[in-house]
Amino acid sequence: MRAVRTVLFYGHAAPTLLDGSTMADSLSKAKLSSLRKLHHKKVRDSENQFLIEGWHLLEAAIEADLPLRTLVYDESRKVLESDQKVMTMATQRAEAVYSAGESQMKALGETKTSSGVVALVDRPSEDWDSVETLLAEREEGFVVVLDGVSDPGNCGSIIRACDWFGADAVILGEGCSDRENGKLVRATMGSLFHLPVVSVDRIADSLRGLQKSGYRVVASSLSEAETLQGYQWPRKTALVVGNEARGVSDAVYEITDTRLRIPKTGKAESLNAAMAASVMLGHWRMGV
Repeated sequence: MRAVRTVLFYGHAAPTLLDGSTMADSLSKAKLSSLRKLHHKKVRDSENQFLIEGWHLLEAAIEADLPLRTLVYDESRKVLESDQKVMTMATQRAEAVYSAGESQMKALGETKTSSGVVALVDRPSEDWDSVETLLAEREEGFVVVLDGVSDPGNCGSIIRACDWFGADAVILGEGCSDRENGKLVRATMGSLFHLPVVSVDRIADSLRGLQKSGYRVVASSLSEAETLQGYQWPRKTALVVGNEARGVSDAVYEITDTRLRIPKTGKAESLNAAMAASVMLGHWRMGV
C-alpha cells in the first residue's frame, strides 16, 4: 500500500500520497451535478471558475500556473505516457481529484468523444484596466479587437492565431462569445493561457483609450477600404475584426483611422472572421 499523509485545503482535510499527489475519490452524483452547472455562463461568472477538457488544455493551464481546483479523470481509460506526465503534475496541484466512469465523463464534458479528463480552474486574472496600462507603455504594439464575433469557435481560433503570430492582447467586445465558453476554450488549444484576453462592455470607449496612447484603429472591411496588399502597419495598431454578416459596428467605424480589406482573387463569397483575422495577422507579422 502506498503511504499517505493529510494536508489542508481551505480548511478541509484531503489525503495525499507522499509524492505530493492527491488521492482520487469516486465522483458522486452531487459533485457531478455541481460541476455541470459550470456549463452556464452565469455560474461561471458567480464562481469565477470554468471547466477545461483534454490533456493539452490541462497542461497549458498548469504551465500558466492557474489554480487547479478539481481534477476528474476516466478511471477506465488507458492514459498515454505523455498524458501520464500531465496527470502526475495535475494530481500534485489539484485540491481535489475524482475518478469517474465513462458515462459520468460524457455527462460532464461538452464534446461527443470524451478526452478522459476534465478540470476546474480559476479564471485568468487579467482585466481591461491592467491590460490597457501595459499596452499604453509599449513603444510598439498589436492588439486584436473582436466586435460582435459571436461564434465561440471563431473567437477561439482568432485567439489561437493571435498567439501564433505574437499579438500582444485580444479584446472581446459587445456581442462576442463568453471568454470561458467551452467551445471557445477548446478552439484556442491552450492559447487562452498564453496572452491577455479580456472582455469590455464598451468597445468604442476602449479603442478611444488606446488611441490616446498612440494606437491607430484599423478595421477590417468588405468594401470601400484600402487594400491589404502593400499596406504599412502602424507601429501601434488595434485591429478590429467584425461580425461575419454585419461587419464592424457603426460606433467603431466612426472612430476608425483606417479601413482595410483583403483583396479577392477567387470566387469564394467571403472569409469567416477567423480566416480574415489570420490573413491580416500574417501580413502584419511578415512586415515587422
